[in-house]
Amino acid sequence: MQRLLRRVPQPAPGRGGFPPGRGQEARVLALHDLLRAQRGAGDAEGQASPRRARGGRRCSVKRQRTTWAVLLAGLLPGLAFGAIGRVDVLEGTATRLPEGGVAQPLAVGADVEVKDTLEVGPKSNLKLTLNDGSVLMVGEGSRLFISEADFEGQDRKGFVAKLGLGKVWASVKKALAGSQAKFEVETDRAVAGVRGTRFRVDAAAPKVMGALSPRTLVQVSEGNVQVTARLPVKPGEAKKAKPGERTEVPGPHEVTLEQWTEKFIQLQANDQVVVDAELGRPQVGDLDRKVAGDAFGKFVQRNQDPKTP
Repeated sequence: MQRLLRRVPQPAPGRGGFPPGRGQEARVLALHDLLRAQRGAGDAEGQASPRRARGGRRCSVKRQRTTWAVLLAGLLPGLAFGAIGRVDVLEGTATRLPEGGVAQPLAVGADVEVKDTLEVGPKSNLKLTLNDGSVLMVGEGSRLFISEADFEGQDRKGFVAKLGLGKVWASVKKALAGSQAKFEVETDRAVAGVRGTRFRVDAAAPKVMGALSPRTLVQVSEGNVQVTARLPVKPGEAKKAKPGERTEVPGPHEVTLEQWTEKFIQLQANDQVVVDAELGRPQVGDLDRKVAGDAFGKFVQRNQDPKTP
């Protein structure tokens, strides 16, 4: 059995290995070919010695059944946690950190899974194609956590990614009519939710390590995006006391998520919104072409498919 397993081809790390998203399938097919070859060798031996063939055929069938049972038992756990997308373009370097695992370098053709944290190196850019055909592009110095990804074949049931810092651009495939499938990109300051469109999200790096990102930019190049802006509650916005009621004024303290206020903003094509914690209110305006045309924007222009829905 061990000799048989060693003969099964393994994906080549760093070079894409098997075709994208087909690694497990390729291994199963390879195992099938090996077993057929072994059976062929047994048949040839049986033709050379018919007397031995009659007694050994039943043992051969039992061995093959046992072999398949053992091999599939080892393969099925890997199939249960399948890829939700693959790397199509990589300029420079990037890594994926599986939940509870160690960081692995990415390469063109590599698979990406739910609960992966993707980090893009300096002067680098990354393009991913998800199982439903939606596209994500991630810019240099970015950190993106794929918190939710539910696909049935090529249909999306839900997708949520958290942008810790950096830049991400998305071209979202439209869901089936009547579907409530969501596609969201979150930051510390905003949640951008769409059904089918193209948009970009930038999350500024925290000024202090461990702090929240202070600023988020959402730009829409096509379609509509609903943005939920998260802003800290200012002291003047606290609940007003009733006449004659005494209130205690809290001293300086850290603002928690429960003390944020949310504002809902609907953006259309060529709109943008800036959510800045220091300004205290969202700034909605026309899309800033200078920002859209930066180095990351040029990478997007080079690699977006005009036919991407």
